[in-house]
Parts: sequence; structure tokens; C-alpha cells
Amino acid sequence: MGCILGVSGLGVYQVVAYAYHETIDQGLESVTKALYKSIEPVWGEPKQLKQLAKQLSLNVCLTQVDCLLSQAAGIKQPLTEVTDPVNYYLRLLDESERPLTIAGVQLKQLPIATPAIRRQTLIDTSGIRYRQISLILRTQYQLTGYIQVGRSLKDLDQHLAALRLALFLGWLISMIVIAISSWYLAGLAMQPVYRSYQQMEQFTADAAHEFRTPLAAMHSTIDAVFQLYGQSGSELLSEPVSRTLQVIKRQNARLSKLVGDLLLLARLDQHQLAGEHHLCCLNDVINDLVEELAFLAIEAQVKLVQQLQTPKKLCILGNEEQLYRLISNLIINGIQAIPNGGQVTVTLESGDRCAFIIVQDTGIGIAPEHQGRIFGRFYRINKDRSRANGGSGLGLALACAIARAHKGSIQVQSQVNKGSTFTVKLPLQN
Repeated sequence: MGCILGVSGLGVYQVVAYAYHETIDQGLESVTKALYKSIEPVWGEPKQLKQLAKQLSLNVCLTQVDCLLSQAAGIKQPLTEVTDPVNYYLRLLDESERPLTIAGVQLKQLPIATPAIRRQTLIDTSGIRYRQISLILRTQYQLTGYIQVGRSLKDLDQHLAALRLALFLGWLISMIVIAISSWYLAGLAMQPVYRSYQQMEQFTADAAHEFRTPLAAMHSTIDAVFQLYGQSGSELLSEPVSRTLQVIKRQNARLSKLVGDLLLLARLDQHQLAGEHHLCCLNDVINDLVEELAFLAIEAQVKLVQQLQTPKKLCILGNEEQLYRLISNLIINGIQAIPNGGQVTVTLESGDRCAFIIVQDTGIGIAPEHQGRIFGRFYRINKDRSRANGGSGLGLALACAIARAHKGSIQVQSQVNKGSTFTVKLPLQN
């Protein structure tokens, strides 16, 4: 809108300036032609030229010296006095472009310009612009001199300056009004979107919360059946029934985990956990996690290494359970992405008022086209492998949400077949 108004204002300015210049040129042409018709018949006769000069109130100098003397004596030119509001001037030149008559602007202010150009714009020593028209004086088809008539453009420049200021102020006021109106209207237009988004968040939270009860009841029922008939089945349970119950139990556990993740994401989105933050030591969190996940690394034949690059305790204001979830998701993903014999390294470093948790693996890596999308919800690079491991595509999304809830960030650097490095940045507590 600013560009449209700016171009429109420039167009208006150009049209008005062109109209002003055309009007001035037309008036100047009329004055020049009127003087030309009066001067041309008597141009070659000095007596008649002097008589015409008296009628026109001009000071005629038959030589250049006379002109210079009259200027030095300060002889007033009635033509200048009459037309002072616009500062017209008149000059008659001989065939050698020497001044014979000068009325109005003196030579020291505005030197004589070449009469070869019919219309031209001149600037005097004070910076004032003048518009000048030159006509050729002839006697019997022979060049005998020139007539130059001009006028000051000071009034025009003042009008155009006022027009520029008015257009700029109008553009500025319009942009302020448009910006305020756009902000207000955009807010009105986005309210349904905000309400829809809030309803989706609320629906996710409500649905996840409601699903927990029947899933817990189902899990308890299956456990009760196994406790009643034995974990591996008995003579009262056939083998197909026992296997079916085992599958139902595994899927129930997977669905319960998914519902828990969705409920936690919804609560993080709604900032419902902000009041549960307290002082947490990252050194202790990482030590506990490495010990807890060591058995998982041994089962996957992966080496889990811990590196603490800082001797002092690094503490942040946060939720310890969520931080466990954040770091464990990254470590588990690294273990699952590594073939046998690989290594996962967990590093804790301190920076400028920040703590850096770096989880590096030597796994299969992540292709560049996936790196910008892996933190999206339900996004899985290898869907077959994720289903086999029970993954739902919420692990990294949950990690990213937890990092943001702690006023931090998470980034990934990866190369295919060389491994990935996830870096979590969290603000330290002063």
C-alpha cells in the first residue's frame, strides 16, 4: 500500500509540475512574441528603437559600455518594478551575443546564456532558477540580434516544495492510518483462527485425558487375566488367546504412551506447566539418564559415553521430569539409529549464561530434506523402522516443545551414514 500511494503521489506531483511549467512557458511565449513584434520592425533603426524603448520603459544601450555604466549607476528599470512579483527580465543582444538592452536581472547575478537554445532553465548566483526563451531578430533575412525574455521560477519552486511536503505528510498519515486499521482488521480476521487453534488444542488435551481412563482399565483387565490364569497362559487359556492378549497388552501400552505424549504436548502448548519449574541440576540429570539407559545400549550393542566438559554444577530453572524426557528421547533415538558397534556420546558444556547438552551418535544420519521437518509432530523418516520400535513420531516434537518451554532451543546437524548431532541450548540460572 505504501508503494501504491508513493507511486500515485509521484504521478500527481509530476502532472502538477508539468502543468505549472507548461503554463509558465505559454505565458513567457506570449510576452516574448509581443515584445518581438514590437521590436523587430525598428531593430535596425536606432532612433525608432529609442522611441520604442521609452514607450516600453526600457533603458537602451547602443554599446556594451553604456550597458555596464548604466548598471554601475544603478539605473532603475521600470519593467523590473512592474513585474517584480515574478521577476521578469528582458535582454536584447546583437549578432555577436553582446548585450544592448538589459532590464530586470543584472549580468552579475545571471550571466548571458547562449541564445542558440530556444527554451532553457538557468540558475543565478543565489541559486534561484529562471526560465528563459530566446528568439532571433532579423532584418531582410539577415541575423542582426536576439531577444531573450525570462522569468524567475522562485514562486513555482515554492509551490512545488509545498506540494511535495503536502504529499509526503499525506502519505505518512495515510500509512499510519492504514497500518493501524490493518493491524485491527487482521486481529479481527485472525480471531476465528485463534479460536479454532485453541479448540484443537483443547480437543487434543480433552481427548488424551479421556482416553487415559479406558486405556488404564483395559491394561488393568489384561493384567488381572494374566494374574488369574498365569502370565504364560494355562490349560484354561489356549495359546492363540494368550498371544492375542499379549498383543493387546503391547498395543495398549503403546497407545497409553501416545496419549501421554499428546497430553504433555497439549499442556506445554497451553503453558500449563510453567508454574512447576524449580532449580534442576543438569549434571545429575545426565548422570542418572546414562545409568538408566545403559542396559538399553548394551542390548543394542551400542556404546553409551558420557562427557562432562565443566567441573561445576550447571543448574537451570525447569521441570526435572520434562528435562529427563527431553534428554532421554534424544539418547534413545540415537541408540535406535545406530547399527551394532556404534557409539552415542552425551556431552554437557557451559557457554555464555547457557548450558549446552550435545547428543552425538554414529548412526545412519538424516538426509538434508528431512532435517527441517523431523521436529514436526507425527513425522517419521523411516515409518517401517518406527513402527517396529513402537515409535509414534512425537519424540523429537516433544523434545522441541520441552526446550521451548524452558526458553531454550534445539538444533540438529547430520550427514548421511556419518551420524547426527543434536544440540540443546538452555539458559542457566544466575
